[in-house]
Amino acid sequence: MPIVSVNIKNFFKKLGKELKFHELEELCFEYGIEVEEKEVSKKNKKSGKEEKVKEYAFEVGANRPDLLSVETLTQALGVFIGTRQPPQYTVKPVEQRQKIIVKKDCKRIRPFVVGAVLRNVTFTQESYDSFIDFQDKLHHNLCRRRRLVAIGTHDLDTIQGPFTYDARNPADIKFVPLDKTESMDGNRLMEFYEKDSHLKDFLPIIRNSPVYPVILDSNNVVCSLPPIINGDHSKIKLTTKNVFIESTATDYTRALIALNCLVAAFSEYCAEPYTVEEVEIHYEEENRTDITPQFTINKFQTKISHLNSVGTINVTAEQACKLLERMSLTAKVLNNDEIEVAVPITRGDILQECDIIEDVCIAYGFKNIKAVLPKTPTVGKQLLLNKMSDLIREEIAAAGYKEGLNFVLVSRDDLTKKLKKENDEQMIIIDNPKTEEFSVGRTTLLPGCLKWLSSNKKNKIPISMFEVGDVILKDETRETNTRNERRLCAIYTNHNSELEVVHGLLDYIMLKLMVNLDSTGTCKAERRYRLVPSDEPTYFLDRQAHVYYNDKKIGNLGILHPDVVKNFEWKYPVSVLELNLEPLINEFHQ
Repeated sequence: MPIVSVNIKNFFKKLGKELKFHELEELCFEYGIEVEEKEVSKKNKKSGKEEKVKEYAFEVGANRPDLLSVETLTQALGVFIGTRQPPQYTVKPVEQRQKIIVKKDCKRIRPFVVGAVLRNVTFTQESYDSFIDFQDKLHHNLCRRRRLVAIGTHDLDTIQGPFTYDARNPADIKFVPLDKTESMDGNRLMEFYEKDSHLKDFLPIIRNSPVYPVILDSNNVVCSLPPIINGDHSKIKLTTKNVFIESTATDYTRALIALNCLVAAFSEYCAEPYTVEEVEIHYEEENRTDITPQFTINKFQTKISHLNSVGTINVTAEQACKLLERMSLTAKVLNNDEIEVAVPITRGDILQECDIIEDVCIAYGFKNIKAVLPKTPTVGKQLLLNKMSDLIREEIAAAGYKEGLNFVLVSRDDLTKKLKKENDEQMIIIDNPKTEEFSVGRTTLLPGCLKWLSSNKKNKIPISMFEVGDVILKDETRETNTRNERRLCAIYTNHNSELEVVHGLLDYIMLKLMVNLDSTGTCKAERRYRLVPSDEPTYFLDRQAHVYYNDKKIGNLGILHPDVVKNFEWKYPVSVLELNLEPLINEFHQ
């Protein structure tokens, strides 16, 4: 979970109240976060010497990115205990907004951009450090390490609008990166930062793209190369008065939330606190214009009877409104059984009525909620699929096979080249993987089973092993476009292929599941299976078959092709059985 470290003196100054540490612990417990006191070494900026200082480290839930700065954290806790009032964020009217023109090629890499302007900001060293730290924490959490959103902040007095958001050839992008003196193009920049401990992890996000995203001002000065680094020309300094914020994104909703969190936290340092200027975003290809930030207040209507039932509490509409005000939400009574709740711009975690109920319970105090038995008792039990999988494991182990467990992620070559396949259309590709070994989701259990053999070269043959586990397949009918499928894979290796061994295992499993062999070859009868000749490149020709259950293909049986065996560094023939267990288990239950 994200950690926010704050200076103790500055924290209590902003909170508006001094607390002993045990009192702060109690407050944080009630609010749903954790705190600890720690001692850290920091360099004194005046003397240059290392000093030991005490800090508070707050552990915040991943669903509350708005609490990742001392400004927003003290604001939320201050409202909770009554030492501060929730701010009213407003848009400052201007004669002419700053403008970002979005070129059509941006669709090829990072299609969205949002922006805002903070005017007449006064930074101190502490608020400046907090501003930079908050961006970094948003990048690592809400923005998913810059893959979904990348925030850029600039000194507006050093650049001139309107701005252009474009996607260009790396060789055509030349600028001096932040805190450097050498001018680099996109290719040189990638080489320069590939050993940088802070930025090297972000390079793969765009490195293999034919075009890189870039934001320029009206004089073609490069402001930033998102999501990697800003230009040195427009860097934020302690003396900066006007801040231009831009966020490029592949996820528009997260970009708006990140922008709202940032301006909400630091607009308090403006000459007119909690005011912000809008930025006009013009998409050239679509000929449409967006205005950001969007300070639209979401409203929910909640029934008090439902709130009391779910929360197992007993509050009136007026009491519920007061409790929600402690959570920085505005609420009003509609009638005795209904309230209307207005959600501030910072609370992107509130998506539906149950989130409102959770906030009421937090303000009410979970420790004050009496434990009651539910009116409808339920009994937990193991899922049928898992229960039957365990029983099948026991039967196969009793047949002399040793069980193993493999990773769900494998390399692309494991599913294609090594199995003599050109491609696998069912393969789920992992975005920006840490290593090529774990870059795709497995669509078959076979690669993992074969890797066992290469790791057991010293063991005597014959070797018989199996795994019962899930594969990941594409499925456009599902919300996630993927689904899991429970499978069994068994392998047998000896000096001779002995396909009849795994064939016998197939018959044994079907016997235990009360599935009969279809001798007619039609599979018209219920719960019958049969073998149909196949021509998969992974297996020996004429030594392989598809397994059909009730006229539906559920698996493969065969002797592996010698090239496949060689690709996995094994030298003996291997016979394989792989089955989709779900149809067998589901219909067995019926």
